[in-house]
Amino acid sequence: MKKDNLFFNSETGEKYSGTYVSHYENGEKSAVYTLKEGLEHGKAEFYYNSGEIMEQGSFRKGKKDGRWVRWAEDGTKLAEAYYNEGVKDGKWLIWDERGIKRYEMYYQQGSKTGEWIMWDEKGQIANKKNFSEN
Repeated sequence: MKKDNLFFNSETGEKYSGTYVSHYENGEKSAVYTLKEGLEHGKAEFYYNSGEIMEQGSFRKGKKDGRWVRWAEDGTKLAEAYYNEGVKDGKWLIWDERGIKRYEMYYQQGSKTGEWIMWDEKGQIANKKNFSEN
């Protein structure tokens, strides 16, 4: 069971460590992730109710950490992002539902940085913006 953003063993009431699997009402799994002392810690996968993977990444001490990838239900990659202890950090890419890259963005410790590029629906560069350090 989950309370105040912590997971507890429903039988003992202690903070849960181990693999946690949740399901949709139709029986398909909705999420699989590892918990350590009640917090998400390690690999995490989230699923559509059809059973197809929606998002995959990892947590460290309850916060998104490292590479996260999101897909459409048909398997088309929609986004790739990086976090450092729950803060946006690194290259972010976003594609549309047809698989055309639409955005390339960069973050450093949660702040916009570097050159950001936006593409139109035909895959042509539509805009660029530079977030240089001041």
